[in-house]
Amino acid sequence: MHRLAGAFLGIVALGVTCGARAIDKAALEAKLGQIARVGAEQRVSCASIAAQRPLVVLAIGQSNAANHGVLAQGAVQSIVLVAERQCILAVDPLPGGTGRGASIWQRLPQYFSRLEPQRSLVLAVIGVDATSIEDWVGENSPLGARLTNQVKSMRALDLMPHLILWQQGEADARLGTTAAAYGAGLVKLAKILEQAGSNAPIVMARSTVCRSTAYAAVRYAIEAKAASDPRFRLGPDTDTLLEASLRQHGCHFSALGLERAAELWANTITQRPLRK
Repeated sequence: MHRLAGAFLGIVALGVTCGARAIDKAALEAKLGQIARVGAEQRVSCASIAAQRPLVVLAIGQSNAANHGVLAQGAVQSIVLVAERQCILAVDPLPGGTGRGASIWQRLPQYFSRLEPQRSLVLAVIGVDATSIEDWVGENSPLGARLTNQVKSMRALDLMPHLILWQQGEADARLGTTAAAYGAGLVKLAKILEQAGSNAPIVMARSTVCRSTAYAAVRYAIEAKAASDPRFRLGPDTDTLLEASLRQHGCHFSALGLERAAELWANTITQRPLRK
């Protein structure tokens, strides 16, 4: 376990948790309305994409999983994205995420292809800024419903995700969510995905820094769940990307920070045998 987690072992052992925060459905609906939509992007055949047997990943989380990074100068290569029940060639800002900037996921395929040149990567994204884990898993959450619908639509296209990439934690660091409460939220997240038909491993980034130091309680919950529950895997530690050149105002990634985060993710998802 990461040394930052040690201070929280006693808290977890005592079973001290915070009560579930009531979600603000109206605020969540408003945020969902800010998600980038499919526009004039080129459509491609989902059947043809599926026939290539790509690795399919669904990337979810808050702002650092969305389009809140700094846009790169110059052109970027388009990626294959599953969005709104169709397959498109997309560039930042990616449909499925809030924000008008850039994302980690635009850059992930290029790093993946360097490590797995014989296999392509297809992505889907749900990234909503400032969302806590309770916003994702709370009872009757519109964000949880969107996640369910996304998985079901991917199944209908024969592009079910092989991996779920979870890039979230900054909001819970700000809220002071305990390790036990965050761990319980992860279990609920897995249940939502299972009920939607996905048994894909959930690969969890340690992502808690936003104008703050790393938050040990969430980090501990992630590390403990990856060590004890086969539904979860430990993902990259993006809390290590702390240099001023890698963050904008200490929170969202710069263009260089997005590249570094994408490289960390590519290293993570290729270090294990990929599902065929």
